[in-house]
Amino acid sequence: MKKTKKQQKEKRKENKKELKRFDAILKEIFSEAIGMIYYLATGEKIGKKVKAISAEIRLVKTFRPDILVEADGEIIQVEIQAQQDKNLPKRMFQYYHAILEKYKKEPTQIVLFVGKGNPPPSEYKTHKLTLKYKVLDMKKIDPDVFIKSEKPAEVILGILTGKFKDKPKIIRKVKKRIAEILKNEEKIIKYIDSISFLAGLFDIKIKVKPMPIQVDIRKTFLYKWGEKEGEKRGFEKGKQEGKQEGLKEAILLDVQIRFGKSKTKEVKTLLEKVDDVNYLKKIKRKIIEAKNWNDFIKIFGNHK
Repeated sequence: MKKTKKQQKEKRKENKKELKRFDAILKEIFSEAIGMIYYLATGEKIGKKVKAISAEIRLVKTFRPDILVEADGEIIQVEIQAQQDKNLPKRMFQYYHAILEKYKKEPTQIVLFVGKGNPPPSEYKTHKLTLKYKVLDMKKIDPDVFIKSEKPAEVILGILTGKFKDKPKIIRKVKKRIAEILKNEEKIIKYIDSISFLAGLFDIKIKVKPMPIQVDIRKTFLYKWGEKEGEKRGFEKGKQEGKQEGLKEAILLDVQIRFGKSKTKEVKTLLEKVDDVNYLKKIKRKIIEAKNWNDFIKIFGNHK
């Protein structure tokens, strides 16, 4: 069923909120993989020494590029686009001018298009000037370009490449590759948040098994964030209802991390029938203890 304009608008708002919420995770991953991104966009290589610089540029107004780094004396700006935005070309011109004014260098500008449909134009044009920048349509890039890398950050960006219909297969390969490169649980935890987040960010239904290596999700950023949000909501309301709501939100986030975003809708429906705080805590523990999805979902059948 085709989404209405209102639904599409709400989805765009939701994606923007998600991007902002996990801004730190995304920026770290993209910054670590800037060499590969730069090479694909320009055909040239940059040195290993990459320095993240201020993401805030103040002129008459404040600008916040998605990624801004300096490598080999060159300023590189990367913008991530999940959907069409008619204001993007003008915004790229504003970024260009702001960066030039602050750093006295012309930046290399790259747009990563990770959405469906046609990518945005690669220039901003008026009657008197033309500004060109690089546009990478990630769905046209072979996922193996990233997945075969020895760098975890580059491997994870493979999730954003290839056709949408191939996403389950691509994500399965990414998980397997990360487990091959990083056999240490603590190192895997650093990247499992990014895998879970990127996998569910663009409304892609994914039905894949968990990581080949068992990881305690209680140590991940997404799990800790869910715990904090749940406690905060329960504390603010100060009622039994508040505790229930907080636990349910935390459960849904844990389910997304462990089993994928596609499973949260089913669990959300089942949770509507549960109002016992102790049982909700039991469900939350089961997410970690369960051997697989079928093992976990059985817990709802035991509730009366």
